[in-house]
Amino acid sequence: MFCRNCGKELSDKAVACIGCGMNPTDGSANCPACGVATKDKQVICTACGGNLQGGAAWPIGQCLGLFLLSLVIPLFGWIYGGIQAYKAPKGSKRRQQALAFVVMGIFGVWFNYLLFC
Repeated sequence: MFCRNCGKELSDKAVACIGCGMNPTDGSANCPACGVATKDKQVICTACGGNLQGGAAWPIGQCLGLFLLSLVIPLFGWIYGGIQAYKAPKGSKRRQQALAFVVMGIFGVWFNYLLFC
C-alpha cells in the first residue's frame, strides 16, 4: 500500500507512515494502491482504477471470525455490523460484509433458540 498523505510505499499492515508519521489511510493526496497523486474529491484512481473512498474488505480470516461471532453472539452482529455498515461508503465491499454480520446476528437468534430451547 501507499501512504495517502505523502505517497511512500508501505507494508499493508502499517499503522503509521515512516515518511510523514501520519496514519497512511487518512490522507487524500495519493492513491493507496499505486501511489499516484490524486485530487481531494476523486472517487477512483485514474491510473489504476483503485477505490479512493476507503472501505476495503476485511481479510477472509477476520471476516470469517466476525461472521461466526455474529452467529454465536447475535447482539455483537447487530451492534458491530450496524456501526461498520453506517461508517463504510455506500456500495463498498466492507459495507456488504458489515450488513452480512447484521443478517448473521438475526440467524444467530434462531440458531441459539434451536440450540438451547
